[in-house]
Amino acid sequence: MEPDGSRIWIYVLLILVFALLKGVYTACEYAVTEVNDSKVKTLAETDPRYAKLLKLIEAPQKMMLAFSMQRALSCVMISILAVMLLDAVLDTRVELQLLHGGAAGWIRAGMLAGLLLVTTVLISSLTEQLPKRLVHRHIDGFAVGCVGAVRLLTWVLAPVALLAHGLTFVACKLCGLPTDDVRDSVTEEEIRMMVEAGNETGAIEESEREMINNIFDFGDTVVSEVMTHRTDIIGAELHAKIGDIVYLAINEGVSRIPVYEQTIDNIVGIVYVKDLLCLVGCEHCEDFTLEQFRRDALYMPETCKCREAFEQMTRAKQQMAVISDEYGGTAGIVTMEDLLEEIVGSIQDEYDDEASELEQLPDGGYSVDGAADPEDILPKLGVAVPEDNQYDTMSALMVDLLGRIPEKQERPAVEYQGLKLTVLQTEDNWISRIRVEQLRPAGEPTK
Repeated sequence: MEPDGSRIWIYVLLILVFALLKGVYTACEYAVTEVNDSKVKTLAETDPRYAKLLKLIEAPQKMMLAFSMQRALSCVMISILAVMLLDAVLDTRVELQLLHGGAAGWIRAGMLAGLLLVTTVLISSLTEQLPKRLVHRHIDGFAVGCVGAVRLLTWVLAPVALLAHGLTFVACKLCGLPTDDVRDSVTEEEIRMMVEAGNETGAIEESEREMINNIFDFGDTVVSEVMTHRTDIIGAELHAKIGDIVYLAINEGVSRIPVYEQTIDNIVGIVYVKDLLCLVGCEHCEDFTLEQFRRDALYMPETCKCREAFEQMTRAKQQMAVISDEYGGTAGIVTMEDLLEEIVGSIQDEYDDEASELEQLPDGGYSVDGAADPEDILPKLGVAVPEDNQYDTMSALMVDLLGRIPEKQERPAVEYQGLKLTVLQTEDNWISRIRVEQLRPAGEPTK
């Protein structure tokens, strides 16, 4: 019995050793991977301990492979030792030695299954979750202190890690899989899910969540959705007088004016108001023409993506681009500000009317800009946007509901999802202003 008793204690001691190693290196892995990288880079400039930690963080491949191998080896050794411990304990039980045949086998199998289950639970809780929670409170200090232990682990397991890496490389080649490290491959959908989770827990603010989602949507949005429509373009004829251009810039509050020849469909360039400042105090400014100040315009199709438009305008160092339709005419213009607003939201300057899209009237109704997006306006009025919505402007929605473009003097009205929409102003075959009245309380479902 003496040898058996000694063997049991040896197995117990070895299990505790491997469990302790696993717990320690789990804590090391958590500390090194979760420590604030920016803080480490800042402190590394003055503290050599953080400089050593920074080297580990900047080259994590070997370190992460060593952590993975250590976890696997510890779990395997603990499981093997647990089975050997069970055999040693059962060999000392006289009751089991009296059993013969299948009964003893079934009892051993049941006890083995129970032992493995208990071992798994203990490994998960004591060597995985507990070390992380203990380290979390002092993660910076532990990360700095464990650098030597991590280096030692990486050096000891280097041959095994190299062998495992080689086998993985061969297996990937045989299966036709990519051999590069896919650990950092994160899909757009996964990032969106993490952002939503962070927003729910309060780690990411609502404005930050919207901005991140807008960045992903930026590459899918076409410029025709954000451009200024041709009917709203403030432009000047090529042969207009300089004084008229100055008057137009002052009254409209614009700094860049598209210049067209005969018709808005033939935009031949852009005039920058700042280029006209050289004429201040000039007695013969009428002797100058717009042709002398006209800059070449940047053209792009209305199907161009916002990301592509942004890149083109950045390369060309242009703040404004002309959007052409499929027939070569002018569909509208887009500015760098229009594109940036798709990411950061509305940018109000000293010339913008902040409440122009939706204004509440004294009688309780609303005045809506015809160029406003229905997806922005309808929810504010308590109306759900249809899933099959195909309208970019309230004007387009109104024209579709009426079935025609109203004349300038007409004021037709139509009902839509509990709202009464009335045309207030029509300009150049474009409904520029709409009156909206709620026929039932906001939020009441449509029957």
